[in-house]
Amino acid sequence: MAAILEHVFNASYVTMYISKFQTQVKLALVHLFTPANTDELIMEKGKVYLEKMMLHRSIGVKLARVDEKGNFVGRIYHPGGDIASEILKQGYSKLSAPKDISQLDIEYF
Repeated sequence: MAAILEHVFNASYVTMYISKFQTQVKLALVHLFTPANTDELIMEKGKVYLEKMMLHRSIGVKLARVDEKGNFVGRIYHPGGDIASEILKQGYSKLSAPKDISQLDIEYF
């Protein structure tokens, strides 16, 4: 689904406008979190990184679910793929495993 990134809170939480529904939503990136005790410099670098790449640009978004606070959880896509992998590679966020391992959509061999 097409959207425009409007605001970056940190490397794992943003606000976007989804034109198809003509609405603004808060989006937490699926499987990512920025810990509260994260160094302020790292938090700012993560925010700037996302802003440089996507702020006020058209992006792809896939909504997965709604969290307990009523925010959407999903994925953001850019020409190189899913932005979450880039954020993790840069060290601006952490990987979050679900509380219930059965929520993972991974096949075990």
